[in-house]
Amino acid sequence: MSEADPRIVALEKQFSQLHVQLFDTFSHAQSAVMTVMQTGRDIDEHHDNYTQLKRDFEVTVAMYPGSDQSMQQKIKATNELATNQQTSNVHLTQVWAAAVSALSCDRMLAMIPTDLQDDPEVAGELQHKRREHLAMWQERLENP
Repeated sequence: MSEADPRIVALEKQFSQLHVQLFDTFSHAQSAVMTVMQTGRDIDEHHDNYTQLKRDFEVTVAMYPGSDQSMQQKIKATNELATNQQTSNVHLTQVWAAAVSALSCDRMLAMIPTDLQDDPEVAGELQHKRREHLAMWQERLENP
């Protein structure tokens, strides 16, 4: 095994923070679902998990480094879904969690030096996670 590229080592702290944030995002999403399962009704827009995931989505979108048209369309669709009165609040938490995860993966991939982005040892797992989160986001957008 070769020695780690110092440019990647320098990113470890940022990547670690983003991974912790993603874990928190999924915890909030899971908590929202558990609340609905326990109460038998939707969460309201003042629920802690709802407000946190909404804020996470807004901040993540504001910090999104890309101009990928497909991602911009998903962001727009997510915002439109949030304004639809027919969309349950718990569903929105799931959409926001998937969006935050996919956009965060993009953000991490953008931090990786260009010459290493195609290296499976460096970016392979992150690219795989990005595809999973994108698929989840798309599925949640298509099935409100």
